[in-house]
Amino acid sequence: MAMKGLKRLLLRVLRAAHEPKLSQSQTARRAGLALFRYWQIENGDGPEPSKAEQQAVATALGVKVTEIAWPEREKARAS
Repeated sequence: MAMKGLKRLLLRVLRAAHEPKLSQSQTARRAGLALFRYWQIENGDGPEPSKAEQQAVATALGVKVTEIAWPEREKARAS
């Protein structure tokens, strides 16, 4: 269970570590996503992020898609 929490934090950690520090709103804007959609992705809520969304978020944070531990979806955790 602790591992799941760490995975969900990774996008937040990457965003906070960005220089200068980025807010969710700034990250969403850089990724070309609606703020609510970015919030869903960062929090493991809503639909699985598409490959394009993953790439956009990674680019906004200046990392590779493979460097991000994407949060588990709510549906997957409920099963």
